[in-house]
Amino acid sequence: MSDLSEPASGKPKRRWAGTTQVVVVITLVLLALLYARAPDNDNTALQIGAGEDPKPLVNVYHPVAGANILTVAATGSVDVRNRVALTPQVTGRVVSISPSLRVGGTFAAGEQLLVIDRRDFQLAAEAAEADVDTAASDLKLEQAKSDAARANYDLLHPDEEVPALVARVPQIAQAEARLAAARARERVAALDLERTAFSLPFDGTVTRTSAEVGQLLTRGVSFGEVFAADAIEVVAPISADNLKRLNPAVGRRARIRDPYRAFDAVVETVSAELDSRTRFATLYLKVTGEPPVPGTFVDVEIEGPVFADTFLLPDAAEQANDRVWVVANGELRAVTTPAYGRTADGWITQAFDPGDGVVLGAVPGATEGQAVEINRAGPGAGTGTP
Repeated sequence: MSDLSEPASGKPKRRWAGTTQVVVVITLVLLALLYARAPDNDNTALQIGAGEDPKPLVNVYHPVAGANILTVAATGSVDVRNRVALTPQVTGRVVSISPSLRVGGTFAAGEQLLVIDRRDFQLAAEAAEADVDTAASDLKLEQAKSDAARANYDLLHPDEEVPALVARVPQIAQAEARLAAARARERVAALDLERTAFSLPFDGTVTRTSAEVGQLLTRGVSFGEVFAADAIEVVAPISADNLKRLNPAVGRRARIRDPYRAFDAVVETVSAELDSRTRFATLYLKVTGEPPVPGTFVDVEIEGPVFADTFLLPDAAEQANDRVWVVANGELRAVTTPAYGRTADGWITQAFDPGDGVVLGAVPGATEGQAVEINRAGPGAGTGTP
């Protein structure tokens, strides 16, 4: 009897233990849910603070309206318009050479650069002079014969016109022609003699020469190359848009800078057509004073037209879609204004109401009417040109 009663008394105990475990689990779950839903003072404070967006701090620039000159910048090179071949007009052996006739040498207009042996040409000139004297004597002889023939004919046939053959008119014309030919040959000989002293009619620089004393030069065969001092020019490609802004470009002043010096220049001509590959035009500028060395790369700055009542804004003022932000009553306001072009100092725009200043740099997430705060100590706090 005692063995049968023990299992019966253990069942209620196990049932009570299982119920207790279920109650504990449910209680723990309920407590966890309550804890999760309980308000957290620190999180609440962060959420409240995050909802109040701080005002962005912006730098502004205060432009001043005035007259601004549009300048167009380009990169060019110093070039020579044309080179001249050194070609003798007579054949002969070189007997002397000027120190200027060396590569890199400079010479003046009319300066004697080399001399060809003159003896043959001197003899030719003397022979031509003798031919002139002979032809002149022949003409005088024919004229004397004509005078004698006329006199004899008048004695035999008074009051009759002397025939041309009797008066030796054809013989006199022939003698006159021979004299004219002799004088032409004399001038040619004198010209050849003069050409034995080689010179050029302009100031220039020697780029190539092979002439040496004792060398035999041949008429029409080049022995070197030079360029004139006034043939140096600056060649600068320019876009069609910039060319339009400079219109008319010819005659505009420019400033040329190489790594060492600066030069004044003037636009002389513009290419007749655009380059087929780059679609750029080409400006040809004449340098004032001593020009830079050909082959040098230079920076070119060309003065364009003057625009009145405009702003010269820093590049940092330009925003997306070709507009600017201005601050008005603590809020951003977008302004789109016509732009006339850019210079080395900024870009020229039509004057507008700048409000409390033009914003410099990008404003992340900027929108029309957004509240901002001006940085009073920022780099754009001043007023004036960029």
